[in-house]
Amino acid sequence: MGVGYPLDLVICTALGVDMYDCVYPTRTARFGVALTGDGGEFLRLKAHTYQTDHRAIDDHCPCQACQHYTRAKLHSLLKTNNPLASTLMTHHNITYMMTLVSNMRKAIQQHTYANFCHNFVQKHFASSQKTIPQWVHDALQAAGIPFPIP
Repeated sequence: MGVGYPLDLVICTALGVDMYDCVYPTRTARFGVALTGDGGEFLRLKAHTYQTDHRAIDDHCPCQACQHYTRAKLHSLLKTNNPLASTLMTHHNITYMMTLVSNMRKAIQQHTYANFCHNFVQKHFASSQKTIPQWVHDALQAAGIPFPIP
């Protein structure tokens, strides 16, 4: 219970966990954070940067927020505390998590989950320009998915 970060879902699934219950996607949505990308990146849409950004949160996401609202419009809704903002952001984040889990399931069924983990972890830490923590290496090693330490 309480495991909800995208990285944690990927790692814990590799370790055999198959059920999750967490408020992370909905709580972060209420704070104006949109989950996005193949590596669990996120956008803080309350930031001034998005005031004039007329792109969707994620071009490949089928949710209502991505199909009908720009980052700039969501930024405006968030800054004015419009309740629609939380609804749209929540819908987006839930859609993101459902897509992530669906992709994880496909990788497991296709026996490509090790590659999925490698790609996800590399993208996750490339976006933040941080080194991959030892716990990630240790967890993947325990799951039989060795991940080389650079």
